[in-house]
Amino acid sequence: MAPPADALLRQDPEDRTPVTVVVSRFVTSGHETDYRDWVFRVLQAAEQYPNNLGAVILSPGARQPNVYQLVHRFADEASLRAWESSETRQKLSREADAFSTSSRQQATGMETWFSLPEAPGLPPPAKWKMAVASFFATYSLTSIVIPLEWLAIPHWPFPISNIVTNVLLAVLMTFVVMPTISSFLRDWLYSGSSG
Repeated sequence: MAPPADALLRQDPEDRTPVTVVVSRFVTSGHETDYRDWVFRVLQAAEQYPNNLGAVILSPGARQPNVYQLVHRFADEASLRAWESSETRQKLSREADAFSTSSRQQATGMETWFSLPEAPGLPPPAKWKMAVASFFATYSLTSIVIPLEWLAIPHWPFPISNIVTNVLLAVLMTFVVMPTISSFLRDWLYSGSSG
């Protein structure tokens, strides 16, 4: 049973940083349908919990054909804990253990931009370092994207061109720029526990 919504909404707004958790499951060959049925029930159950921001299911890639990932977002740490400690989720997890093994990775805020695939357990960099790296990445990217947009679509209304700009920035920052910067600045970003 889900906890009362008012208990989670009463918490301090400062503590309400969105949390992302990635649960990877290595599914035993021949049990792919069991996994799909199971993950559908997990999503239905999680929807009943307050501050659930949704989930994305990632199908296996060519390099890891039996690894399925569930990327789940909650509005804050307390909401995630309420879901993960629930009897419903624990029961579902035990069911999946019969045909798969799991691993879990959690991040909040910008940490997901700074995760390194080759070091999944590495703690995130200091927030000020993430802010500095993000600023320079965004500044550099907008210095290129916006002038190119002015050349390509000079007469578009501002709201439309602003949407195009933000979509380009979000996609480029998430999939190209920040992974590259995280790798390039790795020594600086991850030196010391607090920077």
